[in-house]
Amino acid sequence: MHDDGTWTAVLPDGTRLPWDDGRKKTLDEALASPDLEDTLARPYRRGPIRAIVDPGDDPGRVRVDALFRVAYPRAGITTLHFFGHRLRVHAKVVAPLERVAARLRAIDVGPWMQKLSGTLVVRNIAGTTRPSSHSYGISLDLDSARTQFWRWDRPPHWHNTVPQAIVDAFEAEGFIWGGRWYHYDTMHFEYRPELLDPACELR
Repeated sequence: MHDDGTWTAVLPDGTRLPWDDGRKKTLDEALASPDLEDTLARPYRRGPIRAIVDPGDDPGRVRVDALFRVAYPRAGITTLHFFGHRLRVHAKVVAPLERVAARLRAIDVGPWMQKLSGTLVVRNIAGTTRPSSHSYGISLDLDSARTQFWRWDRPPHWHNTVPQAIVDAFEAEGFIWGGRWYHYDTMHFEYRPELLDPACELR
Protein backbone atom coordinates (compact mmCIF):
# COMPACT_ATOMS: atom_id res chain seq x y z
CA MET A 1 0.00 0.00 0.00
CA HIS A 2 1.25 3.49 -0.83
CA ASP A 3 1.24 6.51 1.47
CA ASP A 4 -1.86 7.85 -0.28
CA GLY A 5 -3.79 4.68 0.60
CA THR A 6 -3.72 3.17 -2.88
CA TRP A 7 -2.69 -0.41 -3.62
CA THR A 8 -0.34 -1.82 -6.24
CA ALA A 9 0.26 -5.47 -7.08
CA VAL A 10 3.84 -6.46 -7.90
CA LEU A 11 4.08 -9.55 -10.12
CA PRO A 12 6.98 -12.03 -9.97
CA ASP A 13 8.47 -10.50 -13.14
CA GLY A 14 8.53 -7.06 -11.48
CA THR A 15 5.49 -5.68 -13.30
CA ARG A 16 3.52 -3.27 -11.12
CA LEU A 17 -0.26 -3.23 -11.54
CA PRO A 18 -2.50 -0.63 -9.87
CA TRP A 19 -5.54 -1.87 -8.03
CA ASP A 20 -7.39 1.36 -8.86
CA ASP A 21 -6.02 4.01 -11.21
CA GLY A 22 -8.64 6.49 -10.03
CA ARG A 23 -10.45 6.76 -13.37
CA LYS A 24 -14.18 6.21 -13.87
CA LYS A 25 -14.50 4.17 -17.05
CA THR A 26 -17.06 3.04 -19.55
CA LEU A 27 -16.91 -0.62 -20.55
CA ASP A 28 -14.94 0.22 -23.69
CA GLU A 29 -12.45 2.28 -21.67
CA ALA A 30 -12.04 -0.53 -19.12
CA LEU A 31 -11.48 -3.06 -21.91
CA ALA A 32 -8.78 -0.85 -23.45
CA SER A 33 -6.98 0.22 -20.27
CA PRO A 34 -8.02 -1.83 -17.22
CA ASP A 35 -6.78 -1.77 -13.67
CA LEU A 36 -7.30 -4.76 -11.36
CA GLU A 37 -10.47 -3.32 -9.85
CA ASP A 38 -12.02 -3.05 -13.31
CA THR A 39 -11.77 -6.83 -13.76
CA LEU A 40 -14.13 -7.34 -10.80
CA ALA A 41 -16.33 -4.26 -11.24
CA ARG A 42 -19.07 -6.07 -13.17
CA PRO A 43 -20.33 -8.97 -11.03
CA TYR A 44 -20.83 -12.35 -12.65
CA ARG A 45 -24.18 -13.91 -11.77
CA ARG A 46 -25.00 -17.59 -12.05
CA GLY A 47 -28.50 -19.01 -12.08
CA PRO A 48 -31.22 -19.44 -14.72
CA ILE A 49 -30.20 -18.34 -18.21
CA ARG A 50 -31.67 -14.96 -19.05
CA ALA A 51 -31.40 -12.40 -21.83
CA ILE A 52 -28.80 -9.69 -21.16
CA VAL A 53 -30.14 -6.22 -21.98
CA ASP A 54 -27.62 -3.86 -20.32
CA PRO A 55 -24.86 -2.89 -22.83
CA GLY A 56 -22.38 -2.61 -19.95
CA ASP A 57 -23.14 -6.07 -18.55
CA ASP A 58 -20.14 -8.09 -19.78
CA PRO A 59 -18.68 -9.63 -16.59
CA GLY A 60 -15.28 -11.16 -17.30
CA ARG A 61 -14.52 -9.52 -20.63
CA VAL A 62 -12.21 -7.03 -18.89
CA ARG A 63 -8.80 -8.66 -18.37
CA VAL A 64 -5.37 -7.41 -17.28
CA ASP A 65 -3.16 -9.27 -19.73
CA ALA A 66 0.05 -8.77 -17.75
CA LEU A 67 -1.55 -10.77 -14.94
CA PHE A 68 -2.71 -13.52 -17.30
CA ARG A 69 0.74 -13.88 -18.83
CA VAL A 70 2.21 -14.54 -15.39
CA ALA A 71 -0.64 -16.73 -14.13
CA TYR A 72 -0.81 -18.89 -17.28
CA PRO A 73 2.69 -18.97 -18.87
CA ARG A 74 3.15 -20.69 -22.21
CA ALA A 75 5.39 -23.30 -20.56
CA GLY A 76 2.31 -24.68 -18.81
CA ILE A 77 0.52 -25.79 -21.98
CA THR A 78 -0.30 -29.50 -22.00
CA THR A 79 -2.72 -32.00 -23.56
CA LEU A 80 -6.11 -33.13 -22.29
CA HIS A 81 -8.54 -35.70 -23.69
CA PHE A 82 -12.10 -34.38 -23.39
CA PHE A 83 -15.05 -36.33 -24.83
CA GLY A 84 -12.78 -37.91 -27.42
CA HIS A 85 -11.11 -34.62 -28.38
CA ARG A 86 -7.40 -34.02 -27.87
CA LEU A 87 -7.19 -30.48 -26.51
CA ARG A 88 -4.23 -28.22 -25.85
CA VAL A 89 -4.88 -26.33 -22.61
CA HIS A 90 -3.00 -24.85 -19.70
CA ALA A 91 -2.14 -27.35 -16.97
CA LYS A 92 -4.07 -25.27 -14.43
CA VAL A 93 -7.37 -26.02 -16.17
CA VAL A 94 -6.85 -29.77 -16.66
CA ALA A 95 -8.39 -30.82 -13.33
CA PRO A 96 -11.32 -28.36 -13.61
CA LEU A 97 -12.10 -29.57 -17.13
CA GLU A 98 -11.93 -33.19 -16.01
CA ARG A 99 -14.49 -32.37 -13.32
CA VAL A 100 -16.66 -30.62 -15.91
CA ALA A 101 -16.49 -33.77 -18.06
CA ALA A 102 -17.59 -35.90 -15.12
CA ARG A 103 -20.57 -33.63 -14.52
CA LEU A 104 -21.54 -33.68 -18.19
CA ARG A 105 -21.33 -37.46 -18.39
CA ALA A 106 -23.89 -37.64 -15.61
CA ILE A 107 -26.46 -35.84 -17.75
CA ASP A 108 -27.66 -36.18 -21.34
CA VAL A 109 -25.67 -33.65 -23.39
CA GLY A 110 -26.74 -35.23 -26.67
CA PRO A 111 -24.62 -33.97 -29.59
CA TRP A 112 -23.18 -30.97 -27.76
CA MET A 113 -19.72 -32.49 -27.21
CA GLN A 114 -19.37 -34.17 -30.61
CA LYS A 115 -17.60 -31.14 -32.08
CA LEU A 116 -15.68 -28.33 -30.37
CA SER A 117 -14.43 -25.10 -31.91
CA GLY A 118 -11.18 -24.50 -30.09
CA THR A 119 -9.11 -24.22 -26.94
CA LEU A 120 -5.53 -22.92 -27.25
CA VAL A 121 -5.25 -20.43 -30.12
CA VAL A 122 -2.77 -17.57 -29.83
CA ARG A 123 -4.68 -14.70 -31.37
CA ASN A 124 -6.33 -11.37 -30.66
CA ILE A 125 -10.01 -10.98 -29.88
CA ALA A 126 -11.92 -10.43 -33.13
CA GLY A 127 -11.97 -6.76 -34.07
CA THR A 128 -9.40 -5.74 -31.41
CA THR A 129 -5.68 -5.71 -30.64
CA ARG A 130 -6.24 -7.38 -27.24
CA PRO A 131 -5.15 -11.01 -26.69
CA SER A 132 -7.95 -13.56 -26.53
CA SER A 133 -8.20 -15.70 -23.40
CA HIS A 134 -7.66 -18.61 -25.80
CA SER A 135 -4.06 -17.41 -26.06
CA TYR A 136 -3.49 -18.63 -22.50
CA GLY A 137 -5.10 -22.06 -22.91
CA ILE A 138 -7.86 -21.37 -20.37
CA SER A 139 -10.90 -21.27 -22.67
CA LEU A 140 -13.00 -23.81 -24.53
CA ASP A 141 -15.48 -23.11 -27.33
CA LEU A 142 -18.41 -25.37 -28.10
CA ASP A 143 -19.46 -26.07 -31.68
CA SER A 144 -19.74 -22.67 -33.37
CA ALA A 145 -22.42 -24.03 -35.72
CA ARG A 146 -24.73 -24.62 -32.76
CA THR A 147 -24.10 -21.39 -30.85
CA GLN A 148 -24.44 -17.61 -31.11
CA PHE A 149 -21.95 -14.72 -31.37
CA TRP A 150 -22.87 -11.05 -31.38
CA ARG A 151 -20.54 -10.17 -34.28
CA TRP A 152 -22.38 -12.64 -36.54
CA ASP A 153 -25.77 -10.99 -36.05
CA ARG A 154 -26.93 -7.80 -37.76
CA PRO A 155 -28.19 -6.20 -35.66
CA PRO A 156 -26.91 -8.08 -32.60
CA HIS A 157 -29.70 -9.44 -30.42
CA TRP A 158 -29.03 -11.68 -27.44
CA HIS A 159 -30.20 -15.26 -28.05
CA ASN A 160 -29.04 -18.69 -26.92
CA THR A 161 -29.42 -22.42 -27.56
CA VAL A 162 -26.88 -23.82 -25.05
CA PRO A 163 -28.69 -25.92 -22.40
CA GLN A 164 -28.75 -24.72 -18.81
CA ALA A 165 -27.22 -28.01 -17.61
CA ILE A 166 -24.06 -27.46 -19.68
CA VAL A 167 -23.67 -23.91 -18.39
CA ASP A 168 -24.18 -25.10 -14.81
CA ALA A 169 -21.53 -27.83 -15.18
CA PHE A 170 -18.86 -25.40 -16.36
CA GLU A 171 -19.73 -22.69 -13.85
CA ALA A 172 -19.58 -25.19 -10.99
CA GLU A 173 -15.89 -25.74 -11.80
CA GLY A 174 -14.78 -22.12 -12.14
CA PHE A 175 -15.62 -21.29 -15.76
CA ILE A 176 -17.59 -18.24 -16.80
CA TRP A 177 -19.86 -18.35 -19.86
CA GLY A 178 -20.00 -15.84 -22.71
CA GLY A 179 -23.77 -16.17 -22.75
CA ARG A 180 -23.82 -14.03 -19.59
CA TRP A 181 -22.59 -11.09 -21.67
CA TYR A 182 -24.53 -8.41 -23.54
CA HIS A 183 -21.88 -8.93 -26.24
CA TYR A 184 -22.84 -12.59 -26.26
CA ASP A 185 -20.53 -15.45 -27.22
CA THR A 186 -22.52 -18.50 -26.22
CA MET A 187 -19.93 -21.04 -27.40
CA HIS A 188 -17.31 -19.61 -25.02
CA PHE A 189 -16.30 -20.89 -21.58
CA GLU A 190 -13.32 -19.32 -19.79
CA TYR A 191 -11.58 -20.31 -16.56
CA ARG A 192 -12.06 -17.37 -14.18
CA PRO A 193 -12.63 -18.83 -10.71
CA GLU A 194 -12.07 -15.44 -9.07
CA LEU A 195 -15.27 -14.14 -10.68
CA LEU A 196 -17.26 -16.99 -9.11
CA ASP A 197 -15.75 -16.59 -5.62
CA PRO A 198 -17.96 -14.50 -3.30
CA ALA A 199 -14.81 -13.43 -1.43
CA CYS A 200 -13.71 -11.52 -4.55
CA GLU A 201 -16.91 -9.51 -4.94
CA LEU A 202 -16.47 -5.77 -4.61
CA ARG A 203 -18.48 -4.27 -1.79
